[in-house]
Amino acid sequence: MPRAALIQFALVVAIFGAAAPVIQVGLVDATPAWFAFWRALLAAGATALLVGWREGLRVPARADLPVVFAVGACQIGAFFALLHLALTLVPAGRATLLAYTTQLWLVPISAFALGERPGPRRLLAVGLGLAGIVVLADPVAAPLAGVALLLGASFFWAVAIAVLRASRPAAPLVSLLPWQFALAALVLLPVAAALEPAGGVRLTAQSVAALAFLGVFGGPVATWAASSVSRSLPALVASVGFLGVPLVSLAISVAAFGEAVTPALVAGGGLILSALLILAVRPQARAVRTRRS
Repeated sequence: MPRAALIQFALVVAIFGAAAPVIQVGLVDATPAWFAFWRALLAAGATALLVGWREGLRVPARADLPVVFAVGACQIGAFFALLHLALTLVPAGRATLLAYTTQLWLVPISAFALGERPGPRRLLAVGLGLAGIVVLADPVAAPLAGVALLLGASFFWAVAIAVLRASRPAAPLVSLLPWQFALAALVLLPVAAALEPAGGVRLTAQSVAALAFLGVFGGPVATWAASSVSRSLPALVASVGFLGVPLVSLAISVAAFGEAVTPALVAGGGLILSALLILAVRPQARAVRTRRS
């Protein structure tokens, strides 16, 4: 494994992990839905410049449209809206743990939509994950409304992944990012106008810095870097390594905002991360055996 790729991957995990705490910083001077809209719009412009510079900006082909709509409307648009709303209720570290339960949703979605039969290990992972969610759903530290918003966000992310698995896009996924972020902004605009007619983003040094980080580094640059570095590292390393994102988020939230590390947070987070580890390791181990045979 190239050392440079490992360093780049660690930076990607750190940037993704910092996203939720930075959102909470930005929300001091903004309402959540409008902040999500401006974040998506800024990311659309940044990715358009990045993709245009690297390989030229092209209109998606018909085969790419399901991926554009799934990622733009679900993984970015709905996920941003629900996550930003939830972060007004739930501390960033706990919120990231709950939002990263996407792989748990994929088990039932794959069973019903793609006809996959979950084996004992995947069912065990779902059980552990559900137990972790119940433990983290502390009415004091994480109101049920916030937990529901975060689980909804992870569900929409899982829907987008299921569509990706079932699709055959003609273009590289990274080249579709500008269109996906632009669609997300279009989805978020009426949502923000309806939910927060008097809301918006007050331009302060804090809110501008948060938007700049999220709209440039936390989305476009980190996503591009993650796509490129994943090709340089074993799939198992990348899958397990991304489990560091909620840990980074929790560490930042504890250090910067004084989020309390309670026994429930440790137990619930441990259960969820154990479930995600089972789901991350199992498919890769099967793939290795298949290649060897």
